[in-house]
Amino acid sequence: RVLDRSVDAPAWAEDVWTLEVELPPGGGERAPVRFSDLPQHPPVERDLALLVGEQQAAADVGAAIRGAGGALLEAVEPFDVYSGRGVPEGMRSIAWRLRFRAADRTLTDAEVDTVIKRVLLRLSEDLGVQQRA
Repeated sequence: RVLDRSVDAPAWAEDVWTLEVELPPGGGERAPVRFSDLPQHPPVERDLALLVGEQQAAADVGAAIRGAGGALLEAVEPFDVYSGRGVPEGMRSIAWRLRFRAADRTLTDAEVDTVIKRVLLRLSEDLGVQQRA
């Protein structure tokens, strides 16, 4: 809603807009802040382009990745969506960045490859999602 259109501004100034936001008393419920030590070992990042049905929720795909990723999977985030040439009709390609890290050692490529295979198998079996070639 517009609160006040009469603002003392010079004639050359543009319109002034205001916004009113009502917040719940006490700021609402928030999870407690958790602190942890800074990592001592480097992460391993892998990008996966996945063919996902247009009606399939990306959140479901992300949850399946997290579920299959295990303890070494530190973060999962989508960073690109593409549909068009090279992607079958009714599908879209969602690119995900997966970050792996172990607290006690530097991960090997073989360890990460094993987890990636497990993630792709789970995606295929549970959601019908395939890796884009």
